[in-house]
Formats: sequence, C-alpha cells, structure tokens
Amino acid sequence: MKYYLSENRLTDEANYTARVLTERTINQDELIEKMLSKRNLVSKTDIVAVLNSYYEEIIESIEEGDNINLPIVKIGYSISGVFDTEEDSFNPDIHKLHVNLNSGKLINEVKEDIPLQKITAPITSTLINNCKDITSQTTNTTITSNGLFELNGVRLKVDGDKEEVGLYFVAEDGTETKVQYLAQNSFKRVIGQAPILTTGTYKIRIKTQATNNSGQFLKEVRISDAPFVVTAA
Repeated sequence: MKYYLSENRLTDEANYTARVLTERTINQDELIEKMLSKRNLVSKTDIVAVLNSYYEEIIESIEEGDNINLPIVKIGYSISGVFDTEEDSFNPDIHKLHVNLNSGKLINEVKEDIPLQKITAPITSTLINNCKDITSQTTNTTITSNGLFELNGVRLKVDGDKEEVGLYFVAEDGTETKVQYLAQNSFKRVIGQAPILTTGTYKIRIKTQATNNSGQFLKEVRISDAPFVVTAA
C-alpha cells in the first residue's frame, strides 16, 4: 500500500499528514472473477445468487435495527440532532439516523501486516508540457489559426459542469478565445481545432473540474496556464 505526505493546512504548525494512494477500485464482478480463477467449484451465477441472498438478509436485519457482527465489518447505529424535551420524537428535518460501519475481525487482523511504501506526492494540478501545431509540425512555438493542435501533459482533461470550463487561447491583452472542438480529450493528451486567431502571441489555458472519477467534478474550476506562449501568424 502506497502513501505520501501532504502539508497539513488544519494547523498553524509546519507539519504533514499521510494520504494513502489508491490506484484502483475493485467491484463485486471483479472479486467474483478472482474467486473463479482460484476455485472452480461453483459458477459465477451461483456465487451471485448466494451474495444477493446474503445482502438481502443484511438489509432486512438493518431495517429491523439489529446490530450486525460479521468477520469483515461491524454495523451499528446512532442518531444525531438535539431533542429539546424528553417527549420529543425523531424529526427527519432535525435529526438524522446514521448506519455506522467499523472494521471486523478479519480486517483488524490483516491491517497490522499490510506493508507500506512511501512515495513522492502525485501531481494533482494540470501540467501542459507541450503544444504541437499539426499544420506546421512545430512544438511550443507556432499555432495555426483554425488549425489542428495537440497538447501533451498531465491531468489535461477538460470536463466539468460550470460554464467557464474549457480550453482557451489567451491573447496578450487577456482576451480569452475558447476552443469549440476537441477531437480527443484525455488526461495525458488533448487534440483540438484552434479558434480563428489574429496575429500575435497567446497563452494556452485550461479550466477544468475533472477528477479521476467519471461524472464527479471538483467543486471549483482549476485554472492552469502553459509555461510557454505560441505565436499565431
């Protein structure tokens, strides 16, 4: 399991907190496939049927208010919110029921033995490393008005639900001209058609809310400029 240190912004002291780097997420289908690769005693259909029945019993027990103690998880309950008098009852506008999950015996046993590897903190901001003008076959120097270009870098993907999200060419006077067509839009590469540009130099700017999880966006737009300028002739 990999971890890195991040500056602790919750205190005035100069210290750091550890963050675990999760590189993949395993879903139920993938777990079943791993089971089948090791044991062929039952079919995938049988496993899914047993699991669904198992989940149904767990949900029914939760609905009945039972504490649940499983090898992998313990389930209990709590209610938040203030009751003004002893006669008050639960009011969903004021109070909230919480289903609390705590690690069970199996997890408690294995977590003590998980090897940890410290790594360099991953890059979380957008980095535009280079811009290739496809028409002139130049890099980081020229941009052809209305021509095709290719960006390479880190966390480039242009995505989000705010109106200002986009890829822009920014003139010397600060005027932003948005790219209207992207043929490829990924974290490492963006290919698009430059807007119609007048003669001059331009910054390349990306405004994005993209995260590693599809459909989940940053609350605020992340704005990043390339470390170079390109010239439209």
